[in-house]
Amino acid sequence: MTPLAATQLRLLESFMADAPSQPATNFWRCVELPVLAAALPAEGRGLDVGCGDGVLTKILRDLRGARWTLVGLDPVAAETALAERSGLYERVHTSGADNIPEPDASCDFVFANSVLEHIPGLSTCLGEMARCLKPGGLFAATVPSAHFHDCLRSREWAEIDERLAHFHYWSEDRWHDELRTAGLAPLALADSMSLCEVRRWEAWSNATGGLLYRLSGRRKKPVAIQFQLGIRRGLPRTARWLAKPLARLVGHGLFGHVDPDPAHNGGSLVLAHKPRG
Repeated sequence: MTPLAATQLRLLESFMADAPSQPATNFWRCVELPVLAAALPAEGRGLDVGCGDGVLTKILRDLRGARWTLVGLDPVAAETALAERSGLYERVHTSGADNIPEPDASCDFVFANSVLEHIPGLSTCLGEMARCLKPGGLFAATVPSAHFHDCLRSREWAEIDERLAHFHYWSEDRWHDELRTAGLAPLALADSMSLCEVRRWEAWSNATGGLLYRLSGRRKKPVAIQFQLGIRRGLPRTARWLAKPLARLVGHGLFGHVDPDPAHNGGSLVLAHKPRG
C-alpha cells in the first residue's frame, strides 16, 4: 500500500468511527484532505474560511505536521461556539466571507475545504480573502471541478446540487479570471478527486443522504434529517472496531487511486498567491 493509500485508509477509519451514518462525506474527505494538506505551509498565520467546529482543520493541521496560528470564520454560530472551545484558534468570527473582520495583509495563508462552492456571492468573498493576505501569501481551496456533473452516473444534477447546496462549478479559466479580479495570481488547478472516486462517493451518497432527502419529499437537508432521527453520532466505544471493516468497504479498491485525465476528475485544488509589490 502506498503512503497516500495508507493515509486515506487511516483517515476513513477515523471518520467512520466518528460519523458512521455519513460514508459518502467521509470518503470524500479522506481523498481531499491529504491533497489540501500537502499544498499548505508548515507554519504561519492562517485564515480558515468555513471553519465549522474545527475538527477537520485539526486533522488537516496534523496531516501537515504544521505549527499554525489560526483565525476561524463561519456564519453558523453553533459551529463557531464549538470552534472557540476547540483551542485551535487564536480568534473565531461568526461571519460570512463577504465581510471578514480581520485587518488587511494580516494572514500568511487563507484556505477553504469544500466551502466555496456553497457561497452564492463568491466573487466578493474572494476579494475579501485576498485583502487579508500578506504580499506573497497563499490562497488554497478544494472545490468540485467543472467536470463534476460529467463524472456522475446519475443525470439528476438539479436534485444533487439542491441537496448539496452547490452554486458553482467553475472552469479553470473562470477561476483564473475571478482570482485575478480579486487581486491574486492564480496557479494551475490540480485534480483532487478521480472519476472512480466521485462515482464511489455518489453511490454512497444516493444510498444514505440522497435516500433520506427523497423520502422527506426534498423538504429537508440530509443533515437535518440525521439529527432528527438521532443517527448523527459516533460508534459506541464497544463497537468502534467496526470502523476498520466499514472503511475498507466504503473505499475498497480506490485508496491511492489517481486518474491522469483532467476530464475524469470531479474535484480541484485551487491555488493562488498575492503578488508582492
